[in-house]
Order: sequence, then structure tokens, then C-alpha cells
Amino acid sequence: MNASAIESNVVRDAARGSWLSVLDDLAPEINKAIEKPGHRHIACPVHGGKDGFRLFRDANLSGGGCCNTCGPKPDGFSLLMWLRGWTFPEALSAVAEVLGVSKGFQASKRIVQKKTHIEQSKSSVNDDKIKSLLRTVWQESKSIRHPDADPVRLYLQSRGLDGWLQNWSSLRFHPKMQYRNEDNQVIGYFPAMLALVENGNQPITIHRTFLTDDGRKAPVDSPKKLMPVPADRLIVGSGIRLGNTGRVLSVTEGIETALAVIEATGMVTWPLISATLMSHFVIPQGVEKLIIWSDLDRSLAGSFAAQKLAERAQTQGIQVEIREPSGPLLADAKSIDWLDVLNQCGPNAFVFRSVD
Repeated sequence: MNASAIESNVVRDAARGSWLSVLDDLAPEINKAIEKPGHRHIACPVHGGKDGFRLFRDANLSGGGCCNTCGPKPDGFSLLMWLRGWTFPEALSAVAEVLGVSKGFQASKRIVQKKTHIEQSKSSVNDDKIKSLLRTVWQESKSIRHPDADPVRLYLQSRGLDGWLQNWSSLRFHPKMQYRNEDNQVIGYFPAMLALVENGNQPITIHRTFLTDDGRKAPVDSPKKLMPVPADRLIVGSGIRLGNTGRVLSVTEGIETALAVIEATGMVTWPLISATLMSHFVIPQGVEKLIIWSDLDRSLAGSFAAQKLAERAQTQGIQVEIREPSGPLLADAKSIDWLDVLNQCGPNAFVFRSVD
């Protein structure tokens, strides 16, 4: 089918409410996640692991899902482009073919649900539970400077960072964070570094880094995990606010990378969690210059995300610099970030031309 002859909004409308069956047809490798959207975690279909991927709870409406490492895919088209390496027209054509949608919206074979056991995500009760859980976890947390927060300080020191952090309101310590596996079974409780993910001024969810008492990553399949996102909140565009923005804002992917930039330069730096979220970041009002400290990785995902964000910033009249480690990548290394640079070369490697 010729994708150019299909109106994308027609296919989007046709897919809404049928995405689970579309994905079941086009991405059978995620069928276990399709059975329980928002609840069942499975191995990432791209890079493996054990329980890093899940579909969003509203996946039948949106088609979206999230990998803890690769980041969120906000809708079914972006999910299929990621899984299959398709362009948008290719994904659009494939979805239209499954739906039986052609030019002029001739829905000749509108699909029906293949699996009667697929859960429909529609319960506001679940949303209330998620919001209550997020509030409870945050209320149970302590300042990053609390004497009990030694696991966080030891962890950061083990990564080559200064363990004595600024007392940001968005970064906290939880002494006994529950960890659940892909079957939603509690397998242990660990100290954790918490980071509040916000979109604008709205709290969205909490990022957790599970640790041991002596400051190592916890011995679990996914030591870094996002908590669930309520259906009425949007994680795309979000970031972790380490300081108040001024005329200049720096951004990174990871939290530890942001802390390395802050330690080396003193600049306000927000981690954006993943390359995907970086590319969709909503730049706060008042920022006149954006400095993107991108990762250098073999897949080029960090470079592409930085470039996409830079292009959007420039269309808004914002001055942009992309700062990427010079490399080269070692044969056994997947990436280099600015924390690696700090550890290998020291803070002088962060000196560029003035940001003024």
C-alpha cells in the first residue's frame, strides 16, 4: 500500500482503541506485554535483559510503551519504528494494512481483538492508586544530606563523583524501596536514590536507582527503574530539575552524567533520563541558551537525540551548543558519557568557549 496516499490522521483514528491487536499482529515478540499492558514487564525486544520493557496502561488507545534503557515510545508508530527500524511512512503503511484502511478511509477489514484476555486500561481507580503510591514513596524519602543517605553518597563516590550534593528538592533518598520483578512479585527492599520527574511544574513520576547499603547497584535485573505514570500525565517532554533555570541551561541523558557536568562546570544541569526523552524535552521559558552534553554511543542514539533537540531549540530562537565526548570508543565499550570524561580527564576537559 502506498503510504503517501494515506492520511496519517485517518490511520491514527482507526488504530485508536485497536492498538493491542495491531501490535499483536506486527510485533508478536511483545505478546506477553500485550496481555497485561502497564503491568507485565518483559525483556526489551531490542537489547534484551529480563524485565526492562512494558506497554503503557493506555496502550490500546496509544500503542505506546517504554524500555527503562531505550526510553519511552509515546505511540504505536514510534514503537514500531523502534522495533522494526521502519520510517514513519513504512510504519503507517503497515498499520493501515492491518486495519484495512486505504485512501478515502475504506475500512474494509476493521480488525477485531484476537485475544479476549487482553486487559483494557481504563480504570481511574488504578490511577488513584498510582498517584497515592507516588505520594507515599516521596513522603517516606529523606533529604540527600540526611545521615541515613550514606548509600547514595557511597554510590556516587564509587562512580567518581563528589558524594556531598546540593540539597535539591528533586533528589531524595529512600531507605527501604520495594523492588518488584516482571511478574509484579516483591523480591526485596533496597535503599534507593529517588529523582522526581517533572513536566513543566507538574510532577509526573519518580525515577529510582536501587542500591546496597555499601553504595553499590542493587543485585537486581534493572537497578534503574521509573515508577508507573498516571494516565493523565505525560512523561514525554519531562526532565529532572537539578536547580532553577536562568538564561543558560545544560541537559544530559543520565543523572550521574548531569552530576558530573555540575561538578566540573557549576552550571545548572537537568538530566532527561534517556535519549528518547531528550529529543522531546520541552525547554522552559526564559532559557536563551541550551547546552546539550550528549553521550557518544555506538548506536548514535545520543547524537541523534541531541541533534533533534537542538533543531527544535533553534526553531524557538534559542542558541544551542552540542558537546559530545571526543572518543574514540574502545572495542568493548558501548558508549562514553561526560562522567567517563570527568574520571579519565578531569574537569579541564569540560572547558569550552564561554557560554555568555
